[in-house]
Amino acid sequence: MRAHVMRLCAAPLAVAMLGAPCAALAAWTKTYVVEWNEPAMYYGAKTGVTDPGTDCPAGTNPEPDWIQVLMKAGYTEEEAKWLRNPANPTRSPVHGQNQMAFRGKNRANVYVNPESTPDPGLVGVTGTIGEGINLDGDESTGFTSPDGEKGIDNMFYKTLGCWKTYRGPRRLSSGALQFNDAMRNGSWTTVVVVSGKGDDPMNDDDVLVGFYVSDDKLVKDGNGNIAWDYTFSIKPSRRYEAIFPARSRNGVITSTKPVDGSLREPAYLRDLQLTKAQVKLTMHPDGTLTGYVGGYRPWEPVYWGWVNARGPVIEVLTWVELPAVWYALKRNADYSPDGPYGKKTHISYALWLSAIPAYVMTPDASEEVTSVVSYKDLAPSEDTRVAFEAISSRIRVVDGIVIDPNAKWQAGPNAVILPPKNATGAAQ
Repeated sequence: MRAHVMRLCAAPLAVAMLGAPCAALAAWTKTYVVEWNEPAMYYGAKTGVTDPGTDCPAGTNPEPDWIQVLMKAGYTEEEAKWLRNPANPTRSPVHGQNQMAFRGKNRANVYVNPESTPDPGLVGVTGTIGEGINLDGDESTGFTSPDGEKGIDNMFYKTLGCWKTYRGPRRLSSGALQFNDAMRNGSWTTVVVVSGKGDDPMNDDDVLVGFYVSDDKLVKDGNGNIAWDYTFSIKPSRRYEAIFPARSRNGVITSTKPVDGSLREPAYLRDLQLTKAQVKLTMHPDGTLTGYVGGYRPWEPVYWGWVNARGPVIEVLTWVELPAVWYALKRNADYSPDGPYGKKTHISYALWLSAIPAYVMTPDASEEVTSVVSYKDLAPSEDTRVAFEAISSRIRVVDGIVIDPNAKWQAGPNAVILPPKNATGAAQ
């Protein structure tokens, strides 16, 4: 436990002097830094990533036959084989084959026009066990949690849980490893502050949970784990902040009111924008904090995160046709901000996280944070559009493909696919 008493509110000048807004009195405060987070994906196999399990009885989404995919899109067999040939100068060993984007009707770019091609199909979860939070309070719908709780809402998992990039034991899926490695190596930091007004943190009816970002990098110990009890200052942000009213019972913190908020996400899409968000977190005797943040998130930005990560690369490395992801997310979306009859623009989602004790400081690092408050008013104005993780400052991704203005051959709906032949019929 990091602090016990919160200062009383003073004049507005106190904000500038103390580096934090005024807040109500807090009897206790616990502060943490997130050392791991990933989409909540229940793993139902005994071993392996592609193996069958209770979650995915047929295993993961199979690797597409890209020659057949291109031929179905209207390319000849000769063209399809040449496009996939490593000797083809239009195929980059780093960025893939840009021409693969142009396989929709009239060779439309399927990444930006996914409905220009029929739904290729995506293997989804058919198991009944899932992780997350009962967001709508209805126990008759959704998954059953591993510990028996009914009504878990996580259509994101149902949609993408058999895609090999998401599948695997906790901390071992390729997607989780990739993005948590980036976080643990200093790309970003999320801190968590929990405060309450009762005498017992484990059982308190008036709890607040705050998620913030910090510019201070995580520190590793000699074993490569994130070290405990390091110090992190909150970076005020209009984008990455979420505060949850909650209660605690036997150390389990659950929301008392849904909120809207945004967290830094471990994915190509940086923004985890959540509507009707809730938390279910456990304060453990060893000082750690684990559990879920769940809510309804816009599904289209998720798709665009994958597209902007270089569509041909994502498709080939993760065994998926990106239009199938579009169709599946659209099909399984389960929430509309406009009401039950509105367009389903959001999909239920849960993030699992593990946090360790840390010292969390006010933005000016003058003192420890002793209560959960909003720091948005201290943040400079910033672009609040959805942010995408840059692959490299030296490349330009447009409509899912890497644009090289100096390339001799450019992909497109009217591109010449086969190389010209000389008089003897040999390719030049």
